[in-house]
Amino acid sequence: MTQAIKDEALAQIQKEILLGFYDEATIAEIIQDLFYDVENFDSDWLNAEIRKQFTHHQKTSQQWQKPTDFDRLVSVFDQLNKEKIVSLHRAGYTRQDAEGDCREIIDELSNLGIQAKGYCYYHTQDAERVMEEEVLFIGFDSVNFNDEVALEIANRIIELLQENNFQTSWNNSVETRIKILNINWQKAYDGIDYNYNRVFSIIQKEHSPEKKEVSKKSFWKFWK
Repeated sequence: MTQAIKDEALAQIQKEILLGFYDEATIAEIIQDLFYDVENFDSDWLNAEIRKQFTHHQKTSQQWQKPTDFDRLVSVFDQLNKEKIVSLHRAGYTRQDAEGDCREIIDELSNLGIQAKGYCYYHTQDAERVMEEEVLFIGFDSVNFNDEVALEIANRIIELLQENNFQTSWNNSVETRIKILNINWQKAYDGIDYNYNRVFSIIQKEHSPEKKEVSKKSFWKFWK
């Protein structure tokens, strides 16, 4: 295992830890998959480096001023999900991946009798970029690719971002993603799934057809 391979692995380790979405075991799997074709890859060294950097990052995060920019971004996405705009953190690696993930969730919600209005997301490449450029791109669209509805969704996203003290930039085109400017990425792993599970838990809680049916029956029983 050469020093060049170690340096490349260290850069990948640091990136995943700073992104803050995965635990140590998952990071180790990601790195090992990246270097699957390297002979005599030192897994013990890898695990030790991950443990050292992960522990340091967790300790550092305890000194961050709350809420962080990520905390406030979560608040925005949670509210969008409540409004049936499927909103995914770190959705896939590319735009195509992210839109595919959003569509999959929209279809599953539809099977449950919940019709989403649209979606928004940022993917892994976006999250990686924000650590270098302090700009986060937010993609969006309506469920049926309706430009008028997509514009409503974009304006709602911007409204919520600005309410949460984010600086935004957008040219009012459905073909262009929204920019969050001067964002300071501070996230440490906390065991929370900010993607699929969070979206479903929020939207089902707010819009489950079964919940509405129970509410109607309870109301009728009360007045009867």
